[in-house]
Amino acid sequence: MLDEGFLSCWFDGLTRGLEDMDAPARTALLRECGQACARSYTAQVFRESWERAGGDLARFLAELAARFPGAAYTLLDDGTIEVRYAVCGCDLVQCGWVTSPVLCECSAHNLQANFEAALGTPVAVTLKASLLRGEEASVFVVMRQPGLAGC
Repeated sequence: MLDEGFLSCWFDGLTRGLEDMDAPARTALLRECGQACARSYTAQVFRESWERAGGDLARFLAELAARFPGAAYTLLDDGTIEVRYAVCGCDLVQCGWVTSPVLCECSAHNLQANFEAALGTPVAVTLKASLLRGEEASVFVVMRQPGLAGC
C-alpha cells in the first residue's frame, strides 16, 4: 500500500533536486522521464492515431484531440503544430505530487517522443506557456526538423 505522505515528501525532495540541477543534467534526466512516459502509453496512442488518419496530418491531429480531451492540436503550417492543454495531463501533477514548472520540460520530451513515434521523423518541441507557471494553458510548439525525410 502506498503511503501518500511519504510520496508527497519524496516528490518534494525530487522537485527541489531538479530545480537545483544545472540545465544539461536536468534535461538529460527529464528527457529519459518523458520518453519513459511515452513508452508507457501515449506513444502507442499517437501511432494508432497516425495509422487511422492514413497519413493525413489534419486528420491525425483531429484523432489526437478525440483521444485526449482537453488537448487541442493546431496545424500552424506544413511542419509546425501547436499543442495546447487546458488541463495538465501529467499524473504526477494531477495527484498533487509535483507542482513545479520545471517538470514541464518532461512534457516537452514526452511530446517529442510521441510525435516521433507516430510520424517516424525527428521533431523539436518548445514550451511556450505552462499551467504550472500560472498561465491559462500549457502550450507547446512541435516542429518537424527541416531537410529530413518524414511524413
